Amino acid sequence: MRPRVDIILRLVYVAACRHNVIKAVNEWRNDGDSPMDRLNIVGQPFERGHHHGDPMEPEARMSDAMQQRIVPFHGDELIAVQRPDGNIFVHFGRLCDNLGLARSPQVRRAQRHEVLNKGLVTLTVETEGGAQSAQCLRIDLLPLWMAGLHASRVKAELRNKLVHYQEEAAVILWQAFKPQILVDQRAVEPVDDQVIKQLQQIVELGYAIARMGEQQIELQRQQRALSGRVDTAARVIRDVQLRLDTMDIRLGDVEDLVRPEEAITDAQATEVSHQVKALAELLTGKDSSRNHYQGIFAELYRRFGVSSYKLIPQAKYPAVLSFLDDWRSSTVNSRSSGDNGS
Repeated sequence: MRPRVDIILRLVYVAACRHNVIKAVNEWRNDGDSPMDRLNIVGQPFERGHHHGDPMEPEARMSDAMQQRIVPFHGDELIAVQRPDGNIFVHFGRLCDNLGLARSPQVRRAQRHEVLNKGLVTLTVETEGGAQSAQCLRIDLLPLWMAGLHASRVKAELRNKLVHYQEEAAVILWQAFKPQILVDQRAVEPVDDQVIKQLQQIVELGYAIARMGEQQIELQRQQRALSGRVDTAARVIRDVQLRLDTMDIRLGDVEDLVRPEEAITDAQATEVSHQVKALAELLTGKDSSRNHYQGIFAELYRRFGVSSYKLIPQAKYPAVLSFLDDWRSSTVNSRSSGDNGS
């Protein structure tokens, strides 16, 4: 989820930079300022009516094929080149040096990027040592490249500079070539207005998507926390239910002991029934002409004052078992004596 939000934020950052450039174009068209009236010595725009000296014009080197300018920016120099097709590029190696970044890793990162790689080209640049081939990045891709830089990865003394580069570098480089870009203002005015509207829509959509992504992330976190709480509650409920079941069993046993007038349990009634059955079968073996089941139960009911063996009081349960056991023993003994006499 998080990588998608990062991509959205980078797209919004690029769109916002482009929107600021076009907005500056319209302001300068209305004000009628000269191309570099708002640049001070470090490449920062002056507020109208608050010039602090004559602004420094960037050094320009002209050639038949390309135009090159050295643009002062926060104590550094940026080398910018405009090709005949109007595209503006910045010396990538010098840019990395200014930010304290190793050139080779940044070049490889740009080459691996599907979009940045399309704007990373080799151009001939005039330097102190003469014309040299150098890697240059198209300035409209500068915000996208810088969006991938994190302040934690640069030296502490360069972190504030990185923020200035991220916020202003693309606009300042574009300003250096503004006279060549704004050749026919009237011809492009309607197009620029339409572009501004489209960019504004892109920015607003990007912000809306970013907010929606952040809300989705927060919702996922809340759902995860809630799910954990529900699982914990379920475990607690199961534990309580087990304890209640165990307590019910124990209470039943206690009631059987402390409430002797209560009838015997189902398990005890089953034991009485088995004892009666065993005795009846023993008596039937001795005398099959009678229904011994009824006789045993009738004697049991009479002796212990109940109308059903299931209503025998708990206190009399041991006596009932003893009575049936004595009856069975006497029957066995009398049967043995009869066998011996015969």
